[in-house]
Amino acid sequence: MSIPTEFRIILKSFSLTGIIFFDTKANGKRKKKACDKIKSMLKLFVEILFVVLTIIAIYLNTFNGFESKITFKVTAITLDALLLLLRISFLLNKTNIVRTLSKLYIFNNGEGNVKCFSLRKYAFLACGWCFLFPLTLGIFSISWALMNMNKYLLSLNFRDHSSSKLEIYYIAFITGNTIMYMNHFLIFPGLVMTLLSFMYLSFLNTFQRFLEEIRLRLLKNFSKKEVSRALVVFAEAKNIHLDIENTMSFTSFLAYVLTFGKIMQVISSVVTNFMPNEEIMRFMHYYVILGWTIIWFLVLTLCGTQAKKSETFIKNMNQEVRTKNFVKEGEGQNCLMYGNLLSTCSDVELRFTAWGMFEVDKKLFLTVTGVLVTYGVLFATELSKIRN
Repeated sequence: MSIPTEFRIILKSFSLTGIIFFDTKANGKRKKKACDKIKSMLKLFVEILFVVLTIIAIYLNTFNGFESKITFKVTAITLDALLLLLRISFLLNKTNIVRTLSKLYIFNNGEGNVKCFSLRKYAFLACGWCFLFPLTLGIFSISWALMNMNKYLLSLNFRDHSSSKLEIYYIAFITGNTIMYMNHFLIFPGLVMTLLSFMYLSFLNTFQRFLEEIRLRLLKNFSKKEVSRALVVFAEAKNIHLDIENTMSFTSFLAYVLTFGKIMQVISSVVTNFMPNEEIMRFMHYYVILGWTIIWFLVLTLCGTQAKKSETFIKNMNQEVRTKNFVKEGEGQNCLMYGNLLSTCSDVELRFTAWGMFEVDKKLFLTVTGVLVTYGVLFATELSKIRN
């Protein structure tokens, strides 16, 4: 199956997080050979291995990591479980994702090379950001852990207490755990947000290009042929929008739940002082993970908000086309029929939702901010009463 180039870049980036998509290039109808079966088995093994390593990393960070309050551990385990659920659901949904992207490629019809190049450039930048920032942070964390080796060496409870082997075990443990931690908490969620954002943008940009062409044609020639061509485009857009919703709405829902949960965890930790005692962990949760979460929340929401602009464009287009042609030709029976048909069939819902729970638009900014402020004030008020 053929998919847009920018999505091929994003899907290949997922391979480094343990989610391997099948070859997205069109291979024709060829028989599946033994080597293909071996590759499929190896991919399955790698994906299962990453899930297991992720579970181990969650366990080690929760029970063998820095000291923290019970409340913080409970909320951390809950968010980790949701993030693990996101990974598993993503693994199970790989085929549907590739199929939806293939339909999106067909809808784009291979046109608009300038658009594709622009999106491809942004795909490189987004995927590069998803890897370079965690890589820099990981190098900093490993360096900090090595400089404080004597402080935390004995807390790992290795069976072999030989000093030279302990240092080797410690370096291997810290490096491996940091890699899995960055993969689980930063790289994988960032790539999921990138895929969601680009799916929204690619569909809406392609549809907007078609809308502009439809507007020019209808203003020039308001005929049965042009109206029929417009209706075909609207029908295809509805189907692809439905495919994106069915394929990605649950992923979007989990992404927003994780975002909201992480922000609430940080607010409650600041108010109640439930954060770990180590300064490095406070810095990670207060600034790094919280900032990473907020950035992707803004990006995803702003990309989904573009759907409202397309809906407004359709309404203005219908009004402009009908007004111009009625003034030019008079309110004839055919003109009135074509106008009603166009208005009826172009009445499409393009907004994306998070599993049908809420719409992805700018209203989320106000809603989330209001809830978080209220939650923080109530928490601080109750805590002050308990202390007094």
